Amino acid sequence: MAQTAIFGINSNLDTGSIIDNLVKLQRTPINIVEAKRSLEEAKLLSFQDLRNRLQTFKGAVNTLNTEARFLATKGGFSNNNATDTNSVVSLSTSSQATSGTFSLTVNNLARESKLVSEGFASTSAAITLGTINITVGGTTTGITIDSTNNTVDGLRLAINNSGLNVNATFLNDGNSTNPLRLVLSGANTGVDNSVSIGSGSPVSFTETQSAQNANFILDGVSVTKSGNVVSDVIEGAIITLESIGSGAVTLSSDTDAIKEKVQAYVDGYNELMLHLNQELALEAETGETGVLFANFTVQNLQQSLRDTVSSQILGVTGDFSYLSQIGIRTLSNGTLSVNDGDLSDALAADVANVSQLFSSSSHTTSSAVTFVGFTTKTQPGTYNVQVSNGVPQLAASGTTTFIDAVGSGNFFAGAEGTDAEGLNFRISSLSDGSYGSITLAIGVAQITNRILANLTDASLQGPLEAEIDTATESIKDFDETVTQLEERIVLFEENLRERFTNLEISLGRLNSQKAAFDSSIAGIQALFSGK
Repeated sequence: MAQTAIFGINSNLDTGSIIDNLVKLQRTPINIVEAKRSLEEAKLLSFQDLRNRLQTFKGAVNTLNTEARFLATKGGFSNNNATDTNSVVSLSTSSQATSGTFSLTVNNLARESKLVSEGFASTSAAITLGTINITVGGTTTGITIDSTNNTVDGLRLAINNSGLNVNATFLNDGNSTNPLRLVLSGANTGVDNSVSIGSGSPVSFTETQSAQNANFILDGVSVTKSGNVVSDVIEGAIITLESIGSGAVTLSSDTDAIKEKVQAYVDGYNELMLHLNQELALEAETGETGVLFANFTVQNLQQSLRDTVSSQILGVTGDFSYLSQIGIRTLSNGTLSVNDGDLSDALAADVANVSQLFSSSSHTTSSAVTFVGFTTKTQPGTYNVQVSNGVPQLAASGTTTFIDAVGSGNFFAGAEGTDAEGLNFRISSLSDGSYGSITLAIGVAQITNRILANLTDASLQGPLEAEIDTATESIKDFDETVTQLEERIVLFEENLRERFTNLEISLGRLNSQKAAFDSSIAGIQALFSGK
C-alpha cells in the first residue's frame, strides 16, 4: 500500500494500470494451462461417467451371459377334473428344469403332531412339580417343573426355550371354568418328526393330530416325503403340495421372461451406443466435437460392441448363428432393434440355440471328458482331445497340431498362449487314444461381459482405467504448473512495483534537484539584473 501511494506522484504516469496490464500479459501462459486443465477435467468426468454407464450395462448383461441365467422355465398344474378349482400344488422352477409334462396324484399331505393339554383356569394356574418327558423324532428330553416355572405359562416358556422342535401355544376353548389349554405342535412334519408325551407327566395331554408323511404318485411312481415342499423329484422344479387331488404338471420355457432379458440387453446397449455417439461426435458445420472425440479407447469400445452384435457366434448347435437371424438387427445409428415376432418364432423353434447366441455353453462328444469351465482368455470353438504318452492334448478344430494340456490327476486345462488357454476339463482315462471333442460357444452377452469387465474392473488395469489415471495425473501436473507460474507472477509484480517505486523516487530527487537548480539560476539572473 505504501508503494502504491507514490505511484505516478512524480511521473504523472498511470503506474497502477501499467503494472496490472503487464501482470495480465504475464498471466497468458496460466490461462492457457488452465484451459488445458479444464479440457482434461471434462475428459476425466466423461471417462468416470462412461465407467458408471458400463457398470450399469454390465448388470443387464449378467442376467443372460450364462445358460443358467438366460434360460427360464415356468411351471403349471391343471386338474384332471376341469370343474375342480382346488389348488393341488404350486410350482417354482430354475433354469435347470427342462420342458415336460408329468401326471401327479396327491394322496395325502405331510403334517405335524399336535397334542392338547387338559384345561386350566388361567395362564398363572399352578401345575404339579415333576418332569415332563417329550419325545421328538425318537429322542426324549425331560422338562423339569420346579418352583421357578410351575405355572401353565412357565411350562410353555420352558418348552419353547428347550431347543426342541416343538412349539407351545395357548388355546381358549370357551369352557366356563377351565378354558385354557396348552397346545404342542411339532415344528416339522412327517412321521420321523412325531411328538409324544411320556407317562407320568404332571400335565395330561391328548394327541389330536398324528404326524404323517406326504404321499403322491408322479408318472406312476409312488413317492413318500416327510414334508410338503419337494425339490428333489423333478430336476430344477420345487413342488409344494397344497391339497389332495390329481392332474398334470407342465414345465415349459418361459419365453416372456427370456424376451424381457433380451430386451434389457438391447435397451442397455442402445443407451450406451447413443452416449458413445455423442461423446465421439464431430459437428461438420460448426466443427464442434464431443468431449472424447477421436479417443482411441472409446472408439475401440464402440467398434468392439458393434462387432460383437453383428459377428457370427462360433460353436453353436442349431440354425441360428447371428443375432439378425432371430430378429435383432443393427440400425444406421448403431443401435439395435428387436422384431418381437422373429424372436418369438426363434424361441419356439430352438430356445437352446437362441441361448447359445447370448450366453456361454459347452458340450463334449465323449463320456470320458467332462467340461469344467473356461477363463477370459479361452477362445470359443471346437477342440479335439487326445491322450498321447499319458498326457492329454488339445487341437483346435481344423488343425492337426495337438498341444499338451497342463494339469495333474484327471484335471487339465488348455496350455497358456493357445486359443484353448483356460479351457478346464476332466478326463477319466489317461490311456492313449482319441477322446472326441470339447465345443465352447461364447455368445454376445458373454463376449460383452468380457469387454466390460476389462474396462470396469480396476484390478485388471484396462484401457479405461489407464485413461482415468492419465487424466488424473495430467490435472495434477497442470495444477502444479499453475502454482509455479502464479508464484513467478507474484515475484514479477513485486519486482515491477519495486522498480516503479524506485522510478518515482528517482524522479522525485531529480525534480528536487531541478527545482534547486532553477532557483539558483533565478537568483543569479536576479543578481545580474540588479533586482
